[in-house]
Amino acid sequence: MYLRECLIENVGPITELDVSLSLDHAGNPKPLILVGKNGTGKTIVLAYILDALAELAKRKFSDIAIGQQMGQSPFFKVTSRGDIRSLSGSSLSLLEFSDADSNFCYIEKVGQIDPQGYALKIKERFKPVQYWPENEPFHKVVTGDENRIETFFQTGTVCFFPSSRHERPHWLNVSAVEERPLFSNNQRISGLLEKPLIVERAAEDNQQWLMDVLLDSLVDGDFVVGVSTTQQSAPIYFQAQPNIQDKWWLKVGRQNVEQLLRAVLEDENAQMILNYRNAAYGRVAIRFGNGVIVPSLMHLSAGQALLFNLFATIIRYADRANIKNSINLNEIKGIVLIDEIDAHLHTDLQYEILPKLVKLFPKVQFIITSHAPLFLLGMEREFGADGIQILEMPTGKQISTERFEEFLKSFEFYRQTQIFEDAVEEQVLARSKPLVLTEGQTDVDYIKTALELLGYTDILEQLEIDEVGKAGKDGAKGGGHTNLDAARKFLENNQSRFDRPVLFLYDCDTKKNPESVGSLLIRCVPQNTENTSVTKGIENLLPLELFEDRFYTERRDNTGIGRDKIIPELQKKELCEWICQERKEPKDFIHFETLLVPIIQEFLSHLKIISARTSDTQGT
Repeated sequence: MYLRECLIENVGPITELDVSLSLDHAGNPKPLILVGKNGTGKTIVLAYILDALAELAKRKFSDIAIGQQMGQSPFFKVTSRGDIRSLSGSSLSLLEFSDADSNFCYIEKVGQIDPQGYALKIKERFKPVQYWPENEPFHKVVTGDENRIETFFQTGTVCFFPSSRHERPHWLNVSAVEERPLFSNNQRISGLLEKPLIVERAAEDNQQWLMDVLLDSLVDGDFVVGVSTTQQSAPIYFQAQPNIQDKWWLKVGRQNVEQLLRAVLEDENAQMILNYRNAAYGRVAIRFGNGVIVPSLMHLSAGQALLFNLFATIIRYADRANIKNSINLNEIKGIVLIDEIDAHLHTDLQYEILPKLVKLFPKVQFIITSHAPLFLLGMEREFGADGIQILEMPTGKQISTERFEEFLKSFEFYRQTQIFEDAVEEQVLARSKPLVLTEGQTDVDYIKTALELLGYTDILEQLEIDEVGKAGKDGAKGGGHTNLDAARKFLENNQSRFDRPVLFLYDCDTKKNPESVGSLLIRCVPQNTENTSVTKGIENLLPLELFEDRFYTERRDNTGIGRDKIIPELQKKELCEWICQERKEPKDFIHFETLLVPIIQEFLSHLKIISARTSDTQGT
């Protein structure tokens, strides 16, 4: 059963919302994402869907709302004239759910509304409820086959995760705060659903369920113990269960839960482990791939806990009626409402992980609100442009993700910056020798060769010389003066973490002013006045006669006036290899000795001064 039609008029900021929800080519529901500014009615739509589902569930179950057991039937959603859009005087909400053979309808009408005036708009939709009493001030009704309703709620997952959802942190002293659970039913009783429709907190219930999943994966007996589901007074029975394949499938249930865990923790080797029964934080713990153990689900971060428990609850609800649902996630059916799905989540989780978790449940209808463009872009990447519906509130206009492309560019820039900073950190922390950072690899080769050929091997032994960003996790991550600037800024802002001295050596054409910031020295390769033809890069320190024609290629630029502009381009790598690996003449590096070596010597002297000051401070 899925929501297929929704008509809401004159409620809060919504003047008219008329939406048909789509299925894909396989008959599975497309995720529906509601977007818009705060106060545009996104949560109002979820509230009506939840209210409709609650009214349907109350037809067969007596634990949906508090007070049902006492003969009452309180509504989930309270409606008053204050909710009606100003000047309209009335409001109307119609929802239609359907499965292969049946329709289930919901109506809430406030005020006087003539049903005949809606005949053209409604057409063939909402048939069981479209002839409402015109003059009745308040009218709320649901219709549908009660047996199908019972099956749908018992076997599937139906729940609402509000924006107020949270998990208690492990450090909270529960005895010091007031605790008011919304629902509390632990025994299985006929006529009770025992799966709260509103899920604000789920870690404790999931912790117990996860222990069951773990124990199921370890089953080694050849029988199961059960009780009759039809005769309450029937004795306990023992049923032979020799099928080893069934026991293997139980391990798959554990693997599916661990698949969620690995995605949320961004650790492909994370797994659940079983503690001893006297463990302080419960029997279910988490082990990361590096061997670090998290004592319990309660010890996850707020964002990790919310995300894992949200999707674990979807499995747990479906698993309650049929254990095979934890094995075949793609067969779980239901309707899941999530308000502000991106709350508490890092951008990587929004863009990369969350869409993949939604896709694990193709037969669950997700109806979601979001303020995160990156989540929408991630959903489109995972499902395709035609695989999702995005509605802009309060009008319900269907939109695409094109308007959010700039966010993706910004996000990619952010991620590359993060990768670059990780690479710089890895470079600085990798060794203890003072570091000379240059703009590119040819700079490194020239300096090392010059020091070697000119007899400054003692300097070579005292230093490490490298290009900026080389040690990135995904290979080389850029060079040039802009990346050297970025590395300098990163290290300047984190000097308390990195005490390794660094010389930032820029090309001469950047014209950087000499600076000293703590253990960081900023200098430029000096300009060689004897080589006026080559004025850029470290190559300007080389003799002009080395720049032979064979090291140049020609690039043609279209000038737009009938003649191409021919621009010579120096093949720096080939020139460097010839000079440093084949030719290896000390005379080629005479200007390195007079102009560059003194800068490196100054750097080493600077280190001695800093070291002496540090020793004096510590002695004091």
